[in-house]
Amino acid sequence: MINILADQNLYKADQFIPENAKLTLYDPQYGIPTLDGFDAFLVQTVTFLNKETLPKPAKTIKFIGTGSSGIDHIDKNYYEKKGIFVADAKGCNANAVAEYVITVLLLWREKFQPEKNIGKVGVIGAGKAGSAVIRLLQKFGIEYLAYDPPKAERESSFESATLEQVLDCEILTFHVPLNNHGNHPTFHWLNEEKLSGRSFELIINAARGGVVDEQALMSAKARKEIKQFVLDVWENEPDFNADAAQSAFIATPHIAGYSEQSKVNATKIICDKLADYFELEKVSTSHEKSPKIVEMEPINYDLKKILRRLNPILEYEEAMRSLAHHRNKKLLFRKLRNDFPFRFEYPFLEIRKELLDEFDELKKLGVSEHA
Repeated sequence: MINILADQNLYKADQFIPENAKLTLYDPQYGIPTLDGFDAFLVQTVTFLNKETLPKPAKTIKFIGTGSSGIDHIDKNYYEKKGIFVADAKGCNANAVAEYVITVLLLWREKFQPEKNIGKVGVIGAGKAGSAVIRLLQKFGIEYLAYDPPKAERESSFESATLEQVLDCEILTFHVPLNNHGNHPTFHWLNEEKLSGRSFELIINAARGGVVDEQALMSAKARKEIKQFVLDVWENEPDFNADAAQSAFIATPHIAGYSEQSKVNATKIICDKLADYFELEKVSTSHEKSPKIVEMEPINYDLKKILRRLNPILEYEEAMRSLAHHRNKKLLFRKLRNDFPFRFEYPFLEIRKELLDEFDELKKLGVSEHA
């Protein structure tokens, strides 16, 4: 029998844990519990594991997994040197993140330049999430450049834009891991030096807090070198920068990758990797839900009103602003992430035909007709 300790917010974990495994849940807001007697430890991005937070994991621990696409909150090298296998759920939320970005772009266009094209988008990072963003940009006919020198080094078929080319784009969207060291560090990749003397219409960071220097971002906006920015991730998360949140066009609590489909994907991927490691049989049951019918009142809609009904970005944004200067904002940030119902991705939504006919953007997003 394998003993597993998992974050209680790991979505539907009890439905994906293999047989011959016992699941125990813990609440991350109370810190890292004792791991004695457990074989595997499953966490999410709110739990930071390194030689300071967990210097001596229990000798029984053989597997650490995170139900997230990134792994920068875990010191992988440190634990692998101790003989612990470390795994993540890379790619689990790529489509959800791409939908966040395209929704932000549509909301921004509707508010600031409804009669113009969106402009050229520089996609920083062309991994799974960045590639999903590119696919949606292509669907919408939006011009883009992909910047990813590490990928160009790994894959001869991929050609990265140059730094100068991507910094000439009107819009930048970030989809890179947070790396402090190595040949291609990303910590404060967008900094004062890259921002100074340039002009950007919009900056979007839905990658990792710290990839964008938030102070430099606000200074550039004050100098009118950036017109608007959107932040879903924060440098000192969950203790987010209240001033940056207030200054942003849209500020959300690290939920770009949150959807019913992505959360199921994440748990399934990490539990499958756990099963492989311990040579257990994977759970094969399908957990895909039927499409969700969104009832729309018989009123006049513009695109913003429809997107608001289909995607809760603006509801998150309003909640973030309300708690920006609250004394318990760290706790409330986590609560907002954990308590808000997961949205359905656009291809799993159905609305009435006349709205699809009126707004071509909905068809491009993958929304389908409700018979």
